Amino acid sequence: MFDLIAIPFGWVMWAIYQVVRNYGLSILIFTIFIKLLTMHSTYKMQVNQARIGLLSGKIAKLRKSYANNQQRFQEEQNKLYTEEGVNPSAGCLSSFLTMFLLFGVYRVVLKPLTFILRIDANTLKKAQENLTAFLGDNKTEINNLNGRPELIMLKYRNTPGAFGDMSDFAEKISKFNVKIFGIDLTAIPTFKPDKWTVAAVMLVSVPILAALVQLAMSIISQIHSKKSNPDNPAQSSCMMNAMIYLAPLMTIYFGMVLPAGLAWYWLWNSVFSLIISLFLYRYLSGERLVRINEKEKQKQLAKGPSWMQRMMEQSAQYQAEQQGRTTDANRTRYADGDDGMSRKERAEYEKKLIEAARKRAALKYGEELPEDDGSDDIDEDA
Repeated sequence: MFDLIAIPFGWVMWAIYQVVRNYGLSILIFTIFIKLLTMHSTYKMQVNQARIGLLSGKIAKLRKSYANNQQRFQEEQNKLYTEEGVNPSAGCLSSFLTMFLLFGVYRVVLKPLTFILRIDANTLKKAQENLTAFLGDNKTEINNLNGRPELIMLKYRNTPGAFGDMSDFAEKISKFNVKIFGIDLTAIPTFKPDKWTVAAVMLVSVPILAALVQLAMSIISQIHSKKSNPDNPAQSSCMMNAMIYLAPLMTIYFGMVLPAGLAWYWLWNSVFSLIISLFLYRYLSGERLVRINEKEKQKQLAKGPSWMQRMMEQSAQYQAEQQGRTTDANRTRYADGDDGMSRKERAEYEKKLIEAARKRAALKYGEELPEDDGSDDIDEDA
């Protein structure tokens, strides 16, 4: 399945490599290509986040009003999003595209002979068999060959006799330029190299730099989010703070167990993401953001609620019915005894109940009713 995802990316990488004749430079240009391809969804996600930031004051008031009723708060927040034409799930597409592209790049990095050099499967199988015979009793290297055959074959591309009589194959892969700045992107970084050379240091530096840039991007993103939406409790949650540091640590871990080409992609992907984010943070601000917000609001209201918002509304209606409440398209009315009211609503409702009880008592015992000021009329059945 992942090979199917990698096929179109492999062709793109192949086309780029035919021009630049360098694997590392091909990944760099490929990353720029992907960023241009996803620019529209990235822009839409940033616009949506900025528009949600404009509603932070109203959301803070809702959170205070329904502090003791999280379900009601979610309903009112969703209603606010619908009225303002904001889709809170708009960023999901960009996240999905990022993961989708990562799987494609991962396969291309692991199988460059297949996707970039376009060597057929039968030739690769025969080359692997010949290399296995050449390795003999070297069980460690044979295990590595079975796990990452194309990368191990590249490792022995300049070893005489490694592939038997397959001189054409050996010559073809020997011309595959996998180094950039002295870094072999098909090699796996390690903190225990045979010898600490400049190349070994640079190889280890790739996943570390990728993690540092990712960390910087996460911190800047959190600072901007707190500035634009200071009342959002998720910004200061333990989970959010943990993810800021956990993601870079995972980048270092996977960067040290997978070929450096993947960390090389992560590095430039993070660099370009940081540059784009800083530009959009500056662009989506002030009066320009207000104009964009109004334009997007009218556009979204013309389209109607998104499928996610409709699902949330249906879920809220179902839960309301289960709890003895009735709902209409824009408002939720609470039945007697329902604890779903806010404190202000509960106080007003109890005041009406007391007034109704006084009227019933006056009618029953023949007492003179207090003068009605015309406010808070309620049916006796209340």
